[in-house]
Amino acid sequence: MSFLSSLGQYVAGVADSVAGLALSPRRAPPARHRSAEESQPQQTQPSTATMRGFPRVVPTEGASALSARRRTLDCLAPAAPPRRGGSLRVPRHQQPPEKPTMAFCKRRLSWPEVDNSVNSGVQETDGSYFESFTALSWRQENRRLAALRLAEARAERPPPAPHELGLPSVSAQLSHKEHEHLYTEVLYCIENAVGAPAPDGQFASYKDEVIEYARRAFRVSPEVHSRAVRAAGSERPPTVVLGCSVIEADGLEAKDANGFSDPYCMLGIQPASLPASPRASEDEGRKHGFRLSFKRRDGRQQRDSLGRLPARYIRATSVRPHTLSPKWNETFKFDIDDISSDVLHLDIWDHDDESSVLDAVSRLNEVRGVRGLGRFFKQVCQSARQGSQDDFLGCVNIPLREIPSTGVEGWYKLEARSQRSSVQGRIRLRLWLSAREAGRHDDDNWQQVRQHERLFGVLLAHEVETASSGGTDGAEGETCNGWEGELCGPAQTLLHQHAIQGDMSALQAAIARFAAACRLNSDAPLDPKYMYKLLTELERAWCASEGTSMGGSDAGATGNVSRDEERWLADCFGELVERALHQLRLHRDLYPVLHHHSLNKLEYLLRCLSQLSQMKAFWRCCPFNKEIRTEIVGSLRKGTSEWYEALCAQDTESERGEDLVNLITLVQIDLQQGLTYYHPLFETTNNVPYFSVVFTQIDKMVAEDVRQCVEHWVAEGWCGVAEEEVIDEQGNGVCVVSAKTLPFEVLSAVRELCAAAAPAPPPHLAHDPPPMLLEAYLWFEPLIDRWLAVTKTMALQRVRAAVELDRAVEGEHLVKHSTSSVDTAACLYHMRLVWRAIGGAEEGTGGGGLRLLEAACATALHYADLVHGALADQGYYENHGQNKSTEEICTIVNNLEYVRRSLSEYDDEYIANDENARQLVRGALGTLDARSARAAAPLAARARPPLRKAVFHLAWSPDTLPTPQAITPLLEFLDQHLSSLNTWLLPRAFTRALAGCWSAVLKEVSAQADAGGAERPRVYHHRLREALDLLAEFFHAEGKGLPMSEVHNHEWIRVEQRMQYHQAPTEELLELWLADRLAEQARTPLPSPYGSILVRVYFNHDSLCVEVLSARDVIPLDPNGLSDPFVVLELLPKRLFPKAHEQTTNVQKKTLNPVWDECFEFAVSLEACRSNQAALSLSVWDRDVLTADDFAGEAFVSLSRVPGVNCHAPPDPLRPLELPLMQLHDRNHPILQILESRTTDKLAMEFVKKQKLRFADQ
Repeated sequence: MSFLSSLGQYVAGVADSVAGLALSPRRAPPARHRSAEESQPQQTQPSTATMRGFPRVVPTEGASALSARRRTLDCLAPAAPPRRGGSLRVPRHQQPPEKPTMAFCKRRLSWPEVDNSVNSGVQETDGSYFESFTALSWRQENRRLAALRLAEARAERPPPAPHELGLPSVSAQLSHKEHEHLYTEVLYCIENAVGAPAPDGQFASYKDEVIEYARRAFRVSPEVHSRAVRAAGSERPPTVVLGCSVIEADGLEAKDANGFSDPYCMLGIQPASLPASPRASEDEGRKHGFRLSFKRRDGRQQRDSLGRLPARYIRATSVRPHTLSPKWNETFKFDIDDISSDVLHLDIWDHDDESSVLDAVSRLNEVRGVRGLGRFFKQVCQSARQGSQDDFLGCVNIPLREIPSTGVEGWYKLEARSQRSSVQGRIRLRLWLSAREAGRHDDDNWQQVRQHERLFGVLLAHEVETASSGGTDGAEGETCNGWEGELCGPAQTLLHQHAIQGDMSALQAAIARFAAACRLNSDAPLDPKYMYKLLTELERAWCASEGTSMGGSDAGATGNVSRDEERWLADCFGELVERALHQLRLHRDLYPVLHHHSLNKLEYLLRCLSQLSQMKAFWRCCPFNKEIRTEIVGSLRKGTSEWYEALCAQDTESERGEDLVNLITLVQIDLQQGLTYYHPLFETTNNVPYFSVVFTQIDKMVAEDVRQCVEHWVAEGWCGVAEEEVIDEQGNGVCVVSAKTLPFEVLSAVRELCAAAAPAPPPHLAHDPPPMLLEAYLWFEPLIDRWLAVTKTMALQRVRAAVELDRAVEGEHLVKHSTSSVDTAACLYHMRLVWRAIGGAEEGTGGGGLRLLEAACATALHYADLVHGALADQGYYENHGQNKSTEEICTIVNNLEYVRRSLSEYDDEYIANDENARQLVRGALGTLDARSARAAAPLAARARPPLRKAVFHLAWSPDTLPTPQAITPLLEFLDQHLSSLNTWLLPRAFTRALAGCWSAVLKEVSAQADAGGAERPRVYHHRLREALDLLAEFFHAEGKGLPMSEVHNHEWIRVEQRMQYHQAPTEELLELWLADRLAEQARTPLPSPYGSILVRVYFNHDSLCVEVLSARDVIPLDPNGLSDPFVVLELLPKRLFPKAHEQTTNVQKKTLNPVWDECFEFAVSLEACRSNQAALSLSVWDRDVLTADDFAGEAFVSLSRVPGVNCHAPPDPLRPLELPLMQLHDRNHPILQILESRTTDKLAMEFVKKQKLRFADQ
């Protein structure tokens, strides 16, 4: 434990010591935590004799000071570290010096560079002319936001009532007499309810509950209720009628030899008062059958036992031959005396003979009187006694008291007459109950249908009113949660009983309910969702009725409607369509776009119209009605016109055109919202292109109003500016210039309106004309031309005022600039912004676009001319900016660059296809670039003296000092100088200054490489060559400085080449010179100004043969205008041909076209000729007697390509070769200059002396 305790104390002590350590003041934080300013080297005040980073002693030039310079520069060499005596440590290797920080290339992204908000007061000189036009965009945006807020405010309040918008209403109230009579009928219906309760509990409300509901719905007083109860109780109960549809049977027994049967059905009502058979006790347990009732006992007919059997009690179906699964679909009706005890009895027989019980029963309706009825029964019994061929197939007995009020449909199993009978199969029946009052025909229920319509109207109005009593939503009287469209249980029970007692079909009930809803909708609009539900039920019932009437034989109850019902239904359809179309005309007010519940109602209203256009019932009742889609389009057009006229009718006291701008803005917002909300509803429900219809209608009206305003402004002479006289504080009249922007506000609003329609579906069909508003720019062209002329003048005036009011802008992290450049750039920006706002960029690329570009270019160039003129007057260019500080020069350069950058924004995609416009803008940009480069030239010139001194010390540093250390003072100076420029200049201006500084460095390095003389150190040029690579890396700055393509420019290539030439020996330079002459020989075309020479060169065996044939057009070098030419032949370089001496042709006197025709041989090897450096030099001279010979020209032949040496030589080796003669022109050729500097090299001196004779006379 003591060891652990001491260890813990030791660790704690070490931690405290480490925590108490402080960073050395020389230690800097990591580079990523330092800003651009912190990473720059701290500037120290240099002494008068030295500069930071340079040696204290500057050696004088000349050989006499060589030893002193050596002693001075040796102090820069690193001294060996002192070694302690007796130490066994191995000295560590010196760490390589760190690379310079290159802080000059760092630039914070958050720099604002230029203060665009600076205000020099120049706007006051022209009444803020440009700012007034630029404010078009935000003024239009404010209008748009105001219109949106208006739409949102409309959505917050409920839509107005329909009658407030002029929507007509028709009263649906019944008269007092009709109301009381209907209430009595309702009580009568309740009192005489028909049918058993439904098996699913539907329509199972209690009698008292239904009566109480009816009293509330009809709103009757107790006295009226008591009177109606007495009246309903005193009336005779209606006759109950049973409806039976024999649909089909299945699985019957085969009675015929062919394996089938010919089945038919006999059915009737077995009344409770019918006497039983004398053998009832014996036949107990036996099923009752019609034929059993007609059998005689002991061979005698019991007439008295039959009693009276009404004819309506027995019916028979048709025979379906040869089938065991017959389908009848036949309907029968029976009057019921006692529904509680009567039974429906049905027998199925197989028809076998021509005269059977079926035939007898089918003639039952021919019986007249009781005596005839007896004879009929006698025939039936005789037929049965004589053994009729009909076979019994089964029977069914159904008690009527079990039939529910909703009816029943199902399969019933066939039963046998007795236990001895054998039957099989089943039969499908549909049974329902109805009632018939006295004096009414079975098929005449028109009054009951109309009464059902009135009853449904009363109940529906009561339900809607009850639902709305909890809190209304809007003027249409619907609750916030809305009536769901479902009637309560007592209402459904009452309507159901009324329908079945009136023997109404499902179609008739649907028609009555739809008619009642249409009548109520004409008074106060119902929820379109419920109307859509009623239309769907009506169409479903109509289709079911058509199917039943086509499949059945009796269409009395379920067939198509009567003529009266068709006319009634047609009137209801017409009222619904007219009402819906009127609502669509007012859809903006009734159904606001931001009101969700209203949009839901609009959707179902459109669905109702779509359902109508697809309903068979509609086209059956209204065959000549117009297409609903066409009527919707017409309603939208009319409603849009009325809405626009209502907006125009709003009287305001604004200036002419101001109301039009506000109106167009409201129209734009309406179109955008309509495209978002209304268009999908109309498109998906009725295939109506809402946006196209509305935009086409609005386009005509807006275009007419805009055109009238433009004609007024043209006649008024609008030009964009006006002068007004204002009284100042002293009471004097002052002329004030103000901008008039209203026409451009209208044009901008029109353009935004057209832009709002751009993402929409095509606003017109193929056969329709294009929108008129697309040509609005053409209407404004006279006004735009006037504005362009005035704008150019105002821009030039503002530039002059900006230069006069110019002052420097100060601020943290801001580049050096002044207010004049900001004002000029703002002027260019305003012009471009207004031009785009009015659509000139897209549509005015013709004359108007060029005029705007001319005005913009003239503005920028005028500013550059003013700046250039001021600098020239101050002698800035003559004294290389000595009268300006570096910060002032940076301000001038930034001003020109900022204006150039503002003008460059005009060179965009809008003028990409206009070559004239592009040339205009780019020409102005080139002029500004040249002015900016000329103004920035002193920045590089000022750095030349320090650079010259730093490069000198770099070149003359000791041989033991590594180049990376020797170049450190130069890099520190460059980093300090460029960091200041990077802080003060714009990026592009700094890049230009960086390139200028790099050019100055290259010039100084090149000049230093050529200087020095014979006393240069051994590693002089090698050090400069390494320094050149380090400088290139410095200026590239890892991609943050100059691109490597600009670093390795032509000047760098020239300097690098000179470095290589300086390091190369004389022999290599001579070979490089020869290679350069060979390349120039290949580039020189014929004819040459110095003439040409014709030779033949080939290698034969072990010698090189040269035939000098002739020359032509040799330059005259004698006073007589002629020459005495001869040719000197020489093989070069001497390294390859050391034993080959010069050979000379004869002199041809007084001619410019000499002919020599001489052959020369050189004993050389084939390997030497195959060298790429091997060449033949042909020098043409003019022989002078008293003076030295004159040089006329020279030519060179590469020996590696002559026949005999090159296997790929031309196929004709004897073909002469015509070579153009050349002379030297570049007296500053680097090879000659370097050779000339080698004064101690005899070979170099002789070569230079020889070449100087070959320069052409200037």
